[in-house]
Amino acid sequence: MSARDVTPPPRRRITGPPRRAQAPGIRRPAEAAPTSRDVGAIYLRSLIRAQLRLAVVCCIGFVLTLTSAAVIIATVPALHESYVVGVPWSWVLQAYGMYPLILAFAVIYARGAGRNEQRYHSLEGRQ
Repeated sequence: MSARDVTPPPRRRITGPPRRAQAPGIRRPAEAAPTSRDVGAIYLRSLIRAQLRLAVVCCIGFVLTLTSAAVIIATVPALHESYVVGVPWSWVLQAYGMYPLILAFAVIYARGAGRNEQRYHSLEGRQ
């Protein structure tokens, strides 16, 4: 018996349950009015998107502000030449001047997130 004499088993196609693909331009029949559960899911999705948008905007703003502060500190020669208690101003600004920026962006984000939550709860109560 050689390798040519052995025939492989017949091939079978294994598929999942049929999908209901909708062709572009074809509208589905009108469905029943959305339930409060559906509306709640939509509101929750909008809250998540708003929170994500706020987080991305705050992160981008924080990085741009921090980068510009670092560039300003690096390019202004007067900051390297003047000293505070034997330490150059550029070091002092890098060591302690960034904390107010961090705090400011944390406050901005927390207030924005709180506003988003309040909007969500006001919408949720209207259902």
